[in-house]
Amino acid sequence: MTTEIRQRRPRISLFCFRAVAVVTALFAIGQPIFIGSYFSGTFEALGLHSAGAAALQALGLLLPIAAGAVVAMRGRWWFLIWSVALFFLIHVQAILGYTRVLQLHVPVGVLTVGIAVALALASLRRGAGNPREVRR
Repeated sequence: MTTEIRQRRPRISLFCFRAVAVVTALFAIGQPIFIGSYFSGTFEALGLHSAGAAALQALGLLLPIAAGAVVAMRGRWWFLIWSVALFFLIHVQAILGYTRVLQLHVPVGVLTVGIAVALALASLRRGAGNPREVRR
């Protein structure tokens, strides 16, 4: 009779992290679209851009929490590191936007969108659910 030790794997926590990461990426992608619409003359789009910033800040808070659950279930530790980095970037981005420091708001926005999309894509990869190796 063989005894198989069951490994802890991030299943539910990874599903939650993936959901939050994908929604965050979609909202991040929407931000330049909304502000582009505003610059094209649809003045109501500025309100959507502002509301999107508020939603991104809320999602930015949920993302490290979900990543922490993945790490607790022996998932990839770098999900947490990049989620915390994205959390700070989103909040810096919002501050720069509300204070109208556009010469920094735009490049930090590009970086924020890039990291959000990369994190979402990385979470959807097949190997994202493999447990970490245990170091002895």
